[in-house]
Amino acid sequence: MHSLGISHAYRGSKRLNNRDKLTDSLACFAIIPPLKMGVFSTMQLDVKTIFFLTGLLVSTTGVVLWGLSLTGRFERWLKYWGISNLCAGAGILLLTFRHLVPDFYSIVVANMLTITGYFLLMVTIRRIYHHEVVWRPHLILLVSVGIFFTILQDSSQFYAERAAIGAIVCGFYCALVCRTTLAIARDEDISSAYLVTGIFAISSLIFLVRAIAAATNQLGGPTVFAPGGINMWMMIIAAIVAPLWNMAMLLMIMERINRNWIGRALRDPLTSALNRAGLNAAMENNALRRRADNHSLTALLLVDIDHFKQVNDRLGHAIGDQVLRTFADMVNQQLRGSDLFARHGGDEFVIILPGSGEKQGYEVAERLQKAFAHATMKIRSAETYPTLSIGIAVCPSEQLPHSLQHIMEQADAALYQSKHQGRNRITSVLAA
Repeated sequence: MHSLGISHAYRGSKRLNNRDKLTDSLACFAIIPPLKMGVFSTMQLDVKTIFFLTGLLVSTTGVVLWGLSLTGRFERWLKYWGISNLCAGAGILLLTFRHLVPDFYSIVVANMLTITGYFLLMVTIRRIYHHEVVWRPHLILLVSVGIFFTILQDSSQFYAERAAIGAIVCGFYCALVCRTTLAIARDEDISSAYLVTGIFAISSLIFLVRAIAAATNQLGGPTVFAPGGINMWMMIIAAIVAPLWNMAMLLMIMERINRNWIGRALRDPLTSALNRAGLNAAMENNALRRRADNHSLTALLLVDIDHFKQVNDRLGHAIGDQVLRTFADMVNQQLRGSDLFARHGGDEFVIILPGSGEKQGYEVAERLQKAFAHATMKIRSAETYPTLSIGIAVCPSEQLPHSLQHIMEQADAALYQSKHQGRNRITSVLAA
């Protein structure tokens, strides 16, 4: 009987153990509150770790970029980029020492370093785009924010106010970066600039959501590292996205440099007009065909500067080079963005006007003659009188990429007529 009681007791205990295991299994699927809070408690340490590693990575990147800028082989934007990473990384690192160092350092200094990093990142992008920065309003903004954080530096209160202001300012600079990189992508046809724009657009959105959450007391805790709540997840996402900025910006800069070198190989160094290789490349990649969509005709102008040899012989080659540059600048001001302009050799240039017939080509030629006469007024004399002789050929737009040489010969014949008739004239291939 005694052994039977032990056996019943053992089986009862086993059933209880099995039921407990089943309850634990169901609890895993149901994610009961105690388990949920345990996960978030673990995540608190992970957030600080992610922030610390992010700050360390960004700071190290800043040191490398700043060190490269000291070699003097790069433009000034690299120095701004390096200092922006140093400031942002140092600010993030100081943030992880909250309650371990005085509030002035972990709140005021940490936040201002981070915000300054965002500001200098905006300066970097503007410098890359060759746009100047108006410093005074930004410095006033930074000083005002610094005073605000100094007044509200008590870590036991004002967390929501600090979070809202910091998110608004950082989001503002992310939006400015986004606008500039989008302009780079569109104006310079840099594909990776769209990636940078997307990353900073996401960052701006994150800061906007955080500012709204702070204004509505929905951050989820009294500190930046409080477990749970929307703030914790936004800060984790922000810490993950931040290192992507540098990688995306590096891709954009590399693509831009590569395009610049290709552009230099395809352009005349004196006038910045396309050279023959550049003109052929424009034909081969069908760029002209895309520009002439929905237009049946394209006009080709062959332009020669009259008496250019006399300008070189009497006034010197420096003045001759100046005349060529003046002509190129004048042409770029007169033409549309869809037109092509190339130096064919010496003082002879090619202008291609997609979607233009003989009449439009003649009108452009007349404008060029008048503008050139005005631009060279200072060097004119009885012995040196540079003018423009122009030959015009017109053909169907879809035929030009395949018959460029033939159209050039027709325009050259028209140019010869202009020269033969006394120079400073315009002749179309139809009238030749």
